Amino acid sequence: MADLDENTPMTENTLTCIGSAAKAFTSALLAGFIAEDKKKRGTLSWKTTLREIFGEEFRLTSDPVVSSHTTLEDILSHRSGVGSADALLMAQVYPEKYRDVLRRRLILLPKKGQIRGQFSYNNLMYGLAGMAAEAIGGKPYFELMREKLLEPLNITTAVLVDNLDYSQPLTSKPHQMIKGSVKRSDPRFYRLGPFSPAGGLCLSPTDLTKWLYFVNTLGTTPSKKRLVSSFDFMEMTSSKVALDFLTQLGFSLFDPYPQPSYTAWYGMGWFGRFYRGSVDFFHGGSMFSYNSVVVMDTIKQTGIAVTVNGLNPTILQLDLYPLAYYLKDLLLDKTPWLNKTTICSYPEPWGNPFFRPPPTQNVEEKYVGETGEFVGVFGHTLYGEVLVTDNNQSIDLKWGEVMKGTLYDRTNLLSFRLRVDDDVFSVLGSEIGDIKVVFNQFYSGQYNNLDITFQGMMEKYNFSRDVEFNFFLPSQSTSSSTARLISFMTEFCPFVLIMSILVNLFNRL
Repeated sequence: MADLDENTPMTENTLTCIGSAAKAFTSALLAGFIAEDKKKRGTLSWKTTLREIFGEEFRLTSDPVVSSHTTLEDILSHRSGVGSADALLMAQVYPEKYRDVLRRRLILLPKKGQIRGQFSYNNLMYGLAGMAAEAIGGKPYFELMREKLLEPLNITTAVLVDNLDYSQPLTSKPHQMIKGSVKRSDPRFYRLGPFSPAGGLCLSPTDLTKWLYFVNTLGTTPSKKRLVSSFDFMEMTSSKVALDFLTQLGFSLFDPYPQPSYTAWYGMGWFGRFYRGSVDFFHGGSMFSYNSVVVMDTIKQTGIAVTVNGLNPTILQLDLYPLAYYLKDLLLDKTPWLNKTTICSYPEPWGNPFFRPPPTQNVEEKYVGETGEFVGVFGHTLYGEVLVTDNNQSIDLKWGEVMKGTLYDRTNLLSFRLRVDDDVFSVLGSEIGDIKVVFNQFYSGQYNNLDITFQGMMEKYNFSRDVEFNFFLPSQSTSSSTARLISFMTEFCPFVLIMSILVNLFNRL
């Protein structure tokens, strides 16, 4: 159903969002730019570095090697070695109009490994790929997507999730389970801003089939116009990075499953696997209640797309991939090893049953006591601003537009758990998991540092008092520019600041 409240059925023209399956659209957009540049005898390629696109001032982490050598291929294949920042996405720190501000602050991103050293899934890097498309094409991301890819494919319904009109009957509404009942999910949480190129595309099943045709023909439209060279298209699906063992295990099937399936690599917007004599390229997508999986076999020229609009939480490997295996067997003209019963009981009878209790907040006792040493504004030049306030001797915390809650379970004087507001947790809970909040650096009668750790995503964020988040924003006045410069320099490079002060003092002597 597109809308249970209104009893509106899903049709072939109903818009639904495909989550990270949209990453392949972003890769294809860049492939189109490469094809156009080749016709002009240009030098744009998958090996083009981000610094060649954005200019010599571009920085990605503080590592000069990462900043100067990271290519389009690296960020599209999740091998940049840069740490993820999904909580930044979920908190909605950056509005769409400040995507360039976000790009200029990427020097503060942490490293997670060596460039080209390992697979490390990173939605922010696809946001950066969208910014690269804008720098190349000179227009906003979705305008370029529509002009270069969607219109040539006659895809007419596509829209970014941030601009989805939920009042329309042909828009599927996100649904979730709340206290045993199926409810509409709050659309204000379904906003990706600068992260949209990683998974913000929504379109109808009819238009999604046009995308399947484009993939199966290695880059041509139904009118036989080639948008991407077959070589560059195959580059997107070929192996760019081997998957680590745990990722392989999560996507693959081994004995005692009747048919083995081995997922071995990631290309640029596509996973690669071997299944029943076929080479498949596939990608799932999950944005809370919107979930999808797309499976392509370009040799046999078959494609599968499955999309749902609930129930949150959905686990792709348990809920959608089994159905995709069943459909794949039918397309291969082979006897399916799954049926109506085992699709629903999966992974039983071959694997252990998987119990999915609704996500709960593991907190017990709300903090009540002295708050003065904790309250205030904590900032980070990249991660934004956290507001800590007193609420009748308890402590409330707000980060970004939607991440709000109250501190519970104080331990070791400095450590708390954040109980996020119920409306927030009902949508984000399965992703964020437990949240640990730690205050430190006590002086002048207050704590001056704040760490927030999202256990479900294994991400940690650090904030400090008196670090201004709005340094670059054009709405800032220049009346206190010197103070902001000192704050900025202190965070980026304190050694340079100290040397600058010493030089100025020396020149005055």
